[in-house]
Amino acid sequence: MKRRELREHAFKLVFSGTEGALPEGGLSYYLLDNQITGKDAAALTEKTELVFSNIEAVDNAIKENIKGYTFDRISKVSLAVLRLAVSEILFDDDIPDGVAISEAMEIAATYEDEKSKAFVNGVLGAVSRGK
Repeated sequence: MKRRELREHAFKLVFSGTEGALPEGGLSYYLLDNQITGKDAAALTEKTELVFSNIEAVDNAIKENIKGYTFDRISKVSLAVLRLAVSEILFDDDIPDGVAISEAMEIAATYEDEKSKAFVNGVLGAVSRGK
């Protein structure tokens, strides 16, 4: 599976998380339902766990870098995009910040409107500069 496809699957899992965690059995069901196995399943599990195991720090970084918004006003789609990208920026040294931001912009362009995409880009840029 290509990295972009893997990231989009991770976005969907993060989106499905409620209260900062996946529903019980959610990851296993998703992997089975989408026929994701082997290295791809391991990589997706790792990427998803990176977000949820650091959810407090990720959400705090988002909260510290939003301007003119409150955290609870962020759409669920934008929040999932932000959580995934911020976790990569802060906790995954193998992914350059620019790549995490670029990939987040691709996902935002697919699932959100231009205004939301610009918001996500601004927040991620601020998180990257502030780390």
